[in-house]
Amino acid sequence: MATKDATKVGIPLGSRETLTEAIARRMIQLLTQGNYRPGDRLPSEFELARQFEVGRGAIREALKALSVVGLIRVERGKGTFVRERSDFLVRPISLGLQAGIEPRSLVEARKLIEVELAGLAAERADLDQIQAIQFCLERMAETMNPTQREEYLQADVDFHFAIASAARNPILSQFLTLIRNLMREWILASLSKPNAALEAYQHHQQILNAIRVQKPSAARKAMTDHLNAMGKLLILPHKTSSKLPRKTSHG
Repeated sequence: MATKDATKVGIPLGSRETLTEAIARRMIQLLTQGNYRPGDRLPSEFELARQFEVGRGAIREALKALSVVGLIRVERGKGTFVRERSDFLVRPISLGLQAGIEPRSLVEARKLIEVELAGLAAERADLDQIQAIQFCLERMAETMNPTQREEYLQADVDFHFAIASAARNPILSQFLTLIRNLMREWILASLSKPNAALEAYQHHQQILNAIRVQKPSAARKAMTDHLNAMGKLLILPHKTSSKLPRKTSHG
């Protein structure tokens, strides 16, 4: 059951986050700090909108992002429920094989997870972990051509997971694992755009630089800028359909 003070939720906005991201971040705090337990039913969209003092549309988008990362489940006609920890931490999920995932939801989910991971990595990474991130970046530089797209893709994905490892937060890292297949689809779709590989590489360099000099706020900003820029490449081509394709072209 929800705690009695759950009506005072509060959603202080970060300097670079949207209202949806702020709501989702605050809801993650409520879910992980004991306000809701696994199996609890969340209040209705109307009630959540009242508690957060926002429109129902912002609540709906935040819930979609939380659903993508596996924190909640929606049962038609019954409501929205907090997943069991065993469900979202250990069960294998192949979201990348599912049709019907909205690109905007994926962008929001990645920002919720990876911006914080970048900040934590800047605080906690040791020399070996920084070198591991650097190695991934070097592999990206070496494979930045159309004939090595698969190798570049793997280096890009490994870069993000090296950051997750350096953040030393196994729960957030597991969330990233749950959407790994969708990450690959996103990156492949982006690589078909002119100069996308070079732009992504430059963003990654900025992220690494901030982690290396132990500046969490700069690392969060660099990751936010990267995901915003790459997110535009994913969302714009799908405005008419608003769905990720079942298969992503390499060309």
